[in-house]
Parts: sequence; C-alpha cells; structure tokens
Amino acid sequence: MKTPETDGLPEVGTLVRDANGRIGRLMAYTRARAWLRPPGGGREWDVDPRTISSVPGWDATEAGRGSNAG
Repeated sequence: MKTPETDGLPEVGTLVRDANGRIGRLMAYTRARAWLRPPGGGREWDVDPRTISSVPGWDATEAGRGSNAG
C-alpha cells in the first residue's frame, strides 16, 4: 500500500538493490525502514528506503537455484 512516505519508491513485492549492492524482494515498509528478503529465501534485513532501487528484468527464480543446489 502506497503512503505519502513511500510515494515514488518501489512497490512491495518487487526486486530491489540496496546501497550495498545486495538484491532482495521488497517485503514491506515499516516506519522509516524497508524490509528485504533474499530472492531464494532467507533472513530479512532492513534498510533506509531512500537507498533502494528497482532491478527491472532480473529473474528471482534463477537466483534461488544456486543457493539450494547440492
């Protein structure tokens, strides 16, 4: 759900890149934070929402395969 604080930021559910270059699925905006989760699953982390950017055309399915192979 868009709010005045998240207007202009990526939509929840999209793939984004944080300021450290990590790619994650945007799970939620809470207060002044954005919550991301690795595309293949795993532990969420939080970032300043002003530091994330969308990753268009990136395939999350491919990213998950490498971490579960074996």
